[in-house]
Amino acid sequence: MAVIGGMTALDESVLRNLGDEALGILTTSWYSAELDNPLNKVFAPAFRKQFKYDPGYYAGSTYVAGAVLEAAVKTTEGNVEDKKALMAAIRGSGAQTIRGVVKFDEFGNAIGDVYIRKVTKADGRLVNAVVKTYPDVTQFWTYNKAEFLKNPVYSRDYPPAKNLEQ
Repeated sequence: MAVIGGMTALDESVLRNLGDEALGILTTSWYSAELDNPLNKVFAPAFRKQFKYDPGYYAGSTYVAGAVLEAAVKTTEGNVEDKKALMAAIRGSGAQTIRGVVKFDEFGNAIGDVYIRKVTKADGRLVNAVVKTYPDVTQFWTYNKAEFLKNPVYSRDYPPAKNLEQ
């Protein structure tokens, strides 16, 4: 049976505590310490050297947020007091980050690559090797945006789960 999981199921913070039983498990995430891009090739080894383990979702998300903010601060030439200009710079930055380019849609939601990862071994440790990339994923994925937005907001009552409690 194939085992699959979400991004935190085998985040690097979890993976480092597992053994070979994790080999071959597939997960999806917007980050992997194994991403092959120039920024991550500097970040991940430096993190590993300092902390003695691979960066995962939690370290990556903080670093990505910092990169997006830094790009916006540079765009506004450090004028962070102009809140409208700062927000426009954040939303329009298309910042290069350790996860790849991060953009924002008109609703303020992130657009970026999403990765299918497979647990393999590299340098004697378990890693989340990227086996497939879905570029520029939005909150709408493959759904028609107009049709999607016609639906009620997701809540405990929508979509209805009619067979849970009877």
